[in-house]
Amino acid sequence: MSFKLLSLNVGRPESYATDKGELTSAYRKKPIDEPVYLRFLNFSGDEQADKKNHGGADQAVCLYPAQHYRHFEKVYGLKFPYPSFGENITVEGIDEWGTNIGDVFSLGEAEVQVTKPRKPCYIIARTHGIDDFPGRLTKTGFTGFYLRVLKEGKVTQGDAMRLKQVDPARVPVADVNEVKFTDKDNKEKISRIVQVDALAEDLRQSLQKRL
Repeated sequence: MSFKLLSLNVGRPESYATDKGELTSAYRKKPIDEPVYLRFLNFSGDEQADKKNHGGADQAVCLYPAQHYRHFEKVYGLKFPYPSFGENITVEGIDEWGTNIGDVFSLGEAEVQVTKPRKPCYIIARTHGIDDFPGRLTKTGFTGFYLRVLKEGKVTQGDAMRLKQVDPARVPVADVNEVKFTDKDNKEKISRIVQVDALAEDLRQSLQKRL
């Protein structure tokens, strides 16, 4: 199974005006056409403004499914160019229901593993001037997700993202979104999720507190 990398995006922190004042963030990434080296912590040329909540080995790469763009363009009647969701890679065809925590993919020369869903925050609302944007992402489950890097290497727009290994626990990203946002007291599901070896450690600790 393979998916196409439609846009490869990097960015550094910058300050920009929003309808609620100035914001400093690396959210407004730019597409890159030439090969970019993916390291264990990030792509070359990519940084985070808020290193407490973003970045680190378990959040080295943010992926957003390209087909979700069409949904939100219809909802808001707007055109969202890549990467309007602040993602590093925009990938066609992959989604939160068919992808498991722990699944391993090749990406260009690199190898990556799914660690946890992306948590939509106020930055997407501030950047686009749409107050209910984070809530709509969590309600639909169209959050995107994070990847850790298992093998470093060059990545280029247009590369195929190929599934190499399905995690044996088979816990979809969508199940994790459910216990985070809509099914918070489902201890059976939470117990299953925290046992997945590849789960991001900060999320594991957060979910274990509910048990």
